[in-house]
Amino acid sequence: MVPRAWSPPRLVTARGGAWHGAPEVDEWLDADLAFPGGATGSARCHMAHEEWRMSFRVIGSRGEATAMNFVQPHLDDRVVVRTSTGERTEELGKRSSYTYQLEAYAAHLRHGTPLPLDAEDALTTMTLIDACYRAAGFPPRPRTALPVPG
Repeated sequence: MVPRAWSPPRLVTARGGAWHGAPEVDEWLDADLAFPGGATGSARCHMAHEEWRMSFRVIGSRGEATAMNFVQPHLDDRVVVRTSTGERTEELGKRSSYTYQLEAYAAHLRHGTPLPLDAEDALTTMTLIDACYRAAGFPPRPRTALPVPG
């Protein structure tokens, strides 16, 4: 969720709406976040929106950068960079996110390269997601315990 160089965000507020006929299922959820050092973030998630859009925008003191489809870069690999001097579009190569994951895992197995994300990151992410659900009035996602052989 968050690059290792950053500390995890703190949930400021969240609100959401239930799927029609299923009050425990979220159709949409908006969350506002605060990072140590003063940076802020927001997530706008809508599962029944008319338009499929999975963009990621970072705004800084000198401009902004938007990954147009960070979930499916094989469909749209553009990163649009806007500054006071203009705009440029970079195309990073239309490879699937699965390909990147597979390459990272193969490098880990073959060369011992550390994985970019680990179980601690997954736990941090799910803790934040659970906090978002609770703040928006939804129950946290169900947990499943896998049997331990032994």
